[in-house]
Parts: sequence; C-alpha cells; structure tokens
Amino acid sequence: MRNIVYVLLLLTIIIVTACSDRKEYVIAMSQCSEDIWRDKLNDEMRAGTYLYDNVRLEVASANDDNVRQTEQINNFVNEGVDILIVAPNQMNTVTPAIENAYNKGIPVILFDRKTGSDKYTAFIGADNTKMGYTMGEYVARRLGGRGRVVEITGLKGSSPAIERHHGFISALKNFPDIKIVATGSGTWLQQSGRKAMDAILDSIGGDIDYVFAHNDRMALGARQAAEARGLAGRIKFIGIDALPGKNSGIELVRDGVLDASYIYPTRGDMVMQLAMNILEKHPYKRENLMKTALVTKDNAEVMLMQAEEMNKLNDRLDRMHDRVNMYLTQYSHQKVYLIMFVIIVVLLVVLFVAFYRSIVVKRRMREDAANAKLVFFTNVSHEFRTPLTLIADPVRRLLEADNLTTQQRSMLCLVRKNVDVMLRLVGEILDLRKIQNRKMQLSVSRFNLSEYVSQWVANFEPLADSKDVELSVDCGSETVIEADLYKVERICYNLISNAIKYNRKGGRINVKVSVEEPMAVIVVSDTGIGIPRDKIAHVFDRFFQASGENRGGTGIGLAIVKAFVELHHGEVTADGNADGGAVFTVKLPLKQPGANIVEKPELNSGELNSSVLADAPQSAGIDMMTAPADSDRKSVVVVDDNSDVKDYIVSLLSSQYDVKCASDGREGLAMCLKYMPDIVICDVMMPVMDGLEMCRRLKSETATSHIPVILLTAQTFDDQRAEGYDCGADAYITKPFSSNVLLSRVRNLLNERMKLKNIYSGIDTEEEKSSADDPDTRFVDDFRHCLKGHLSDSELNVETLAAELGLSRVQLYRKVKQITGSSPVEIIRITRLKAAEHLLRTTSKTVSEISYDVGFSSPSYFTKCFKDYFGHLPNEGRNV
Repeated sequence: MRNIVYVLLLLTIIIVTACSDRKEYVIAMSQCSEDIWRDKLNDEMRAGTYLYDNVRLEVASANDDNVRQTEQINNFVNEGVDILIVAPNQMNTVTPAIENAYNKGIPVILFDRKTGSDKYTAFIGADNTKMGYTMGEYVARRLGGRGRVVEITGLKGSSPAIERHHGFISALKNFPDIKIVATGSGTWLQQSGRKAMDAILDSIGGDIDYVFAHNDRMALGARQAAEARGLAGRIKFIGIDALPGKNSGIELVRDGVLDASYIYPTRGDMVMQLAMNILEKHPYKRENLMKTALVTKDNAEVMLMQAEEMNKLNDRLDRMHDRVNMYLTQYSHQKVYLIMFVIIVVLLVVLFVAFYRSIVVKRRMREDAANAKLVFFTNVSHEFRTPLTLIADPVRRLLEADNLTTQQRSMLCLVRKNVDVMLRLVGEILDLRKIQNRKMQLSVSRFNLSEYVSQWVANFEPLADSKDVELSVDCGSETVIEADLYKVERICYNLISNAIKYNRKGGRINVKVSVEEPMAVIVVSDTGIGIPRDKIAHVFDRFFQASGENRGGTGIGLAIVKAFVELHHGEVTADGNADGGAVFTVKLPLKQPGANIVEKPELNSGELNSSVLADAPQSAGIDMMTAPADSDRKSVVVVDDNSDVKDYIVSLLSSQYDVKCASDGREGLAMCLKYMPDIVICDVMMPVMDGLEMCRRLKSETATSHIPVILLTAQTFDDQRAEGYDCGADAYITKPFSSNVLLSRVRNLLNERMKLKNIYSGIDTEEEKSSADDPDTRFVDDFRHCLKGHLSDSELNVETLAAELGLSRVQLYRKVKQITGSSPVEIIRITRLKAAEHLLRTTSKTVSEISYDVGFSSPSYFTKCFKDYFGHLPNEGRNV
C-alpha cells in the first residue's frame, strides 16, 4: 500500500517537472562592499532579470574584506554558477580567485573596478581617469588657476582610487599655481572622510580652498569636519557618484552642501544585458565604458526631476512584474490541476480501502493485546500474592517492636505502605479477570449511600490536604440504595483518588450525591489537568492512558469502575469541567430487582483505607527537610511527584548536601531559576510538566544550562534512555536504584563540574575550547566577546554585561561564579590587567595611555592593581 502511494507521488513529480525544460542560468555577483550606490546597482540588476524568466541572480557582499570576497568567489565557483560578476575590493588581493574562475571556464565580468590580471571576459564601468581629470579641470576653473587643494582618496589599492587620483593630478599639472597641500585616504565611507579631514586640518590648518573627495560620502564627511571647526564657509567640497535620493550627491549639490559632483552611473540593466549576451553567445565588447556627466548647482534640479521619474517607472515595472508572475503561477498551476485531480481521486480510493482495513485490523489487535495483557497480569498477580503476604506480615510484626530508631521505623513504614499498594493493584487485576470471565457476582445489601460516601470522602482528606487540594462533599438527605457496598466503595475510591492524583495545587474536588428517579447519582468533579476531548471516549478502556499522561498507573482503575457500574445495570460517563478538569457521573439503580438482599454486608475496606492512608504524607523525613541549610554545602533540587521517593532521596542526601524538593516539573524549573542549585535529580513521569521537558528547558536557559541533571525513572528501554540524553540529561538512573550508585553519580558529576570550573576560570585569555553545541561554552564565548568589546569602556559594569547577555545581574553573577569560580567583577579586572600587560610588551604606548585603553579611569589605580596582580610595576614589565 505504501509503495503504491510513493509511485503515484513520483509520477506526479515527473509530470510536473517535465512541463519546463528550458535551461536556467545562475548569475553570481560579488560586491566588494555595501552602500547606497551598490544597493541601487543591485536593485537595477534584479529589475534586469524581469526580462528573462530563466535567470536566477545571487548577490554576495564582502563588506570591504578581501579574504571574505575571495571565499565568496570560490564558493560561487564550487557551486558551478554560469557567469561571475565581480567588483574587486582591491586590484590584486582577489585576483587569484578571479583567475581561478576564469581558468575553469566561468565567464568573468569586472564591473566598476579592475584587477591586476588580464584574465577576464569583459569589463563594464566608467572611465575613472577621465572623471578625476574632469574634476581637476573644474577646480582649476573655479579657482582661476591659483589656490590650495586637498585630495581625499578612496580605499588604497582599489582601481577607482588609483585612476581618479592619476586623472586629478594630471589635470592640475597644467596649473602650476594650484598646490595640492595635503592628501588623505578613506574607505569610501562618510566617517572615513571626516577622519581624514580632521587629520589634515590638524596638520596644515584651515588654509584650504577646495577639497576633492573620491566620492560624495567622503566629501560630506570632510565638510562635517570643517563645520565642526567653523571652516565650512570658506572651503568648497566636491565628490563623485551624484546619486539621486535624500541626502545623496545630487541633492547635496542642489542644496549647496557640495560645490559639484560627477555622475558615476550604476546601470545594472547594462550589466545584465552584457551578461546575457555572453551566456547566449551574442556579440559583445570586451571593454564597455559608460557615459558620465558633471553635476553642478545649475543642472542638479533637472537631474533630480529625471531621477524621480525613473524611480516612478521602476516602481511601476516592479508592480507589473509581480502581476505577470502571479498570472504565470496561476497558469502553471492550472496545467497540473487535471493531473493532480485524477491522482488524488485514485489516492483517496486506495487510502479509504487501506484505512478501513487498518481499522478492522487494529481493533482486532487491540482486543487481542488487551486480553493477552490481562492473562499475563492475572498470572503474575497470583504469583505476587504469596511473596507480598510474606513481606507484609513480618514488616507488621517488626513495627510492633519498641527498640526501633526513627530512621528504621520510617523505612519499615515505607515498606508496609507500598506493600498495601501492591496488594490493591493485584486485587484490581484479579477482579478485572473475573469480570472478563463473567464470574463476578454482586452481594447486594440495602444501605444509606449518603452516609457511606461522606465517610469515604473523609478518609481522603489527609491526602487532599497534603496535595493542597480542597475536597468537599454534598450528600444531601438520606439516599437508600440496593447495591454491592464493597463495589460501590471501589467505584468511589477510584474516582476520588484519580481526581486528587490529577489535580493541581490549589485545585478543588467536589463529590455530590443526589437522586434522579429511579437512579442514585454520584458526581465527582475536579479542576485538574482534564481529559483531551478526543480521549474521553476511551478513558474506560482497559490499559488505556491518555497520550502525554505522566502520572504512571496501570490503566485499569476506570475499567474497574465501568465494569462494577455495569454489574449494577447503571452507567458512568466522563466529560470536561467548565472550570477545567473533568467530571465523572455514576448512575446506579436505587433497586436491584430479583436480587437477594444481604442483611449484614461484608465491607472489606481495610485494604482500601490503608491504601488511602499510604498516599498521605508521612512524618519521616520532615526533620531532614526542615533542618537549616548549610550555605557552604552543595545544593540539590529533587523533583518527584511521589512523596515517598522524595523523602527517601532526601534521607540519602541531606547529610552531605542542602536539599530542596518540588513535586512537578514546573515547580522544579521555577525552583532552579530561583536558587541555581549545583545539581538536579528529577523523575521523568510527573504531572503539569514531565522531567524530559523540564530538563530540556533547563539546558536551553542560559542561566541554568550548566546545572547537571540526573533523570531518575522507571523507564528502562534504550529508546527512553536515548530520549533522556537527547534532552540534555547528564545521567540516567533507572528504578529500582542503588543508593550507592545515586550518591556516587551525584558526587562524580559535581567533581566534573569542579574540573570544568577550573578550566573556565581562565575565561579572559583562553582560546575557544569546544563545539558551539555546548551551552556553557557558548555562554563563555558570548561573555568573553562581550567583555572584550567593552574593554576600553571605564563605565563597564556587571549590569551592562548582564543586559547584553539577556540575564539578570544575580543570574549572571551566579552562573559565572559556578562556571569559573570567580565573580564577574574579578574577571573584568583580570582581563583588563592581562590586556594591559600584552600592550606593555608589544607597543610603545605610555602607561597612562594603556591604562585608559583597557578601561581604567585612573593611571594610579591601574598601577596599584597591576602591581597587586603581577608583583611588579607596569614599566618594570617592559624590562623583563
């Protein structure tokens, strides 16, 4: 069946993909940097692809990083792109990568910039030498052949900077009275222009007539530097690019911020056309120079108007392209709709047949499995009765002795309590087997149901109090009923115990008895975790447990309830509660026609009452839980919904560790976030939040990811163990467990954590040590990078680091202290001192300069701290 579905899907994919056989070209573009000029080019390139439905454009930017651009080009080559467009960051740095692409047969277009190699297919761009020459002539005309000029060049080693400089110098050679009094260098960015201008003004002062920057952004930065010194009114500034748009070159010229600029066109449409000519074997030129023009205040307004119209046309083109794409998509879909319809019809028929067969098979398998389980459990239960009897009576006799210590009596009470629970479970399984074999009979008597229900609810009050659950009963007036008293007690016991078991702290349970002729009605409602709507119909099935249920159990308690109710010719239903939780309603006939009435019913409730009391909290372990914590001891959080297991683990650990307890995963997670323990011992199957989810959240939280987690569970299969480790558990111990193994594992994990603390205590200088998959290593790396990024900031404090790492100040302090053994303040100081020691050895800066560089606000305080840490004064370290 599954193979048929796969074949049909494969045929569909083949038919759909066969609809298009036209070759798709991949055009890769490696930009040297990111700026508004290149953003405009990228937009034009993307618009150029609208004319071709078989072109995919990939754009990468190196952000002025030669190594990064080399890697990007090599990646494009390895991907096997059809053509490569490159704007080299510098002339020679990426030349080997470009030559490698060219030698492997990939056409290479150099755009805007050139390299030192002749291995390229075509070049397209402006004549940078001519632009520099034109700007030189413009300056000469404006100065009347006499004046003082400053040049701020672009990125050193880039072809535009070299060519524009040569053109500018060549033009000014014809005017000997114009002097280039200073030359600075920038990186094409506005801030670099300002920095270069500041350096020039510091060097030669403000006696300058013109500043020529190799682009408008650097020219604007230079003007800002002059304005800061009150010199902008007498110095004129010119640049290159003349981009349209707000605060761009043309607008700056129009507003008088720049005296002139020079249009350096992007023309991404021409670049795309050249690429397609090469790919489709059409004629093309190897050298392609684009037209340029000088922009002054006289023509700036007109050019802005033209640019605005071009932008409107581009917007319309984008909208038209989106609409055409939508139409083409609809057309492509319609081509396959008919084929898909036929295939879907066939699939539906096949799936319907398979679904019907699977339902029949599953129903049969479920019935067979339930019967097999019941036979197995019945046989095992018979075998359990004898050893349980031999355990229960000796334990009872031992408890009668007067010479037992408190701990011995507590252990024996624990044994007796769990023996009673085992006997009750055995009895339920045997009763279920009797019901299946139709051998269960009613022993009918006449009794006051209201009176007995009140007594049974009272027996549960200690257990409800221990769970912080409000238990109330409303029995009304006398309700006389003919029924099997023992079985009615079992019905009430199972419903009330389940309501307590699946409730939350602060929850409510109400038991109500009423009469709806000819039935007596018992309603047990709670505000617990509830039952999923799709599971309500199955809650009375044998061995059924709702998916996601984490309270354990055998899955036969409600099956017993239903069976006993049906023996009385009654009915039981389950539904959701409006306040959350569940509502169970039992309806029993007030009379049993034809039944023999027993005058004195045999109510064998001792076993049930002992089980109820067994679930109530015991006094054992209270002294250990309330004993004052030793702040010098390691702290442990124990999370388990079984109070006996918690008390037992506390009794094992309390002599060596400070132990805190929680009853479910949500409470345990909150406790860990509050107290930041040294280790967590957690059960897997718990209400509200299970142990796996709690472990997963602990390991995903930055504040708690370092805390070791031991999963202590009855789940023994390998896949369950693997799931526990996948959630981040550090150890997985199965029940029943050896106390020696548990204590040894706790001790070893704490020792391992101490070793890690010793390793990470060198956080300020050590290299990164392990995979980024380790949360603690990621935290250490983030802390290190954050610290080094603010090292020179004298105002750096723990609050700043905590805010950047997304933690509170307390959480950061505790986590860093547990991982490294040092406080964040100590690490900040040591990191600064070691950075200073490195600068003292490798630079010629003064001690005062270094102290400020590493974030000390006072050289004298720095000297004191340095001597305290290294044992000698800073200047002495230079002579060592």
